[in-house]
Amino acid sequence: MQSTQDSIIERFLDKKGYDTVFNTLSAYIEDNPEKLDLLYGSNLVEEPDGARLEDIELIRTGNVSIDGGIVSFTAIVSADIEIEETVSRNRETDSVIQWFELKCEFDADNALIPIRVFDVNIYSK
Repeated sequence: MQSTQDSIIERFLDKKGYDTVFNTLSAYIEDNPEKLDLLYGSNLVEEPDGARLEDIELIRTGNVSIDGGIVSFTAIVSADIEIEETVSRNRETDSVIQWFELKCEFDADNALIPIRVFDVNIYSK
């Protein structure tokens, strides 16, 4: 069962932090395609040489802590990723799903300061 605290953070993240999470995760995926577990969902691409984030969905938040006005939490996000591979001048693309764990924080006392994502990891259940 989800706590009220997690539900409030999820709504806040959806309204105020979607772009920050998307942009941070997009940069991570584009900069680190070799670190991703992308082959399990693809029947077309064998060795991806590029990856691009298409969309994200917040699965849940947790590990909430509050220190002064700073709220820290973990967000589990499902990412739709387009992978690509070029073989003999032919470009193959496919879409796969990868879950990520993001460590985030925001200043509850200052709504003008955006959510900050300070760590991104592949989520393993």
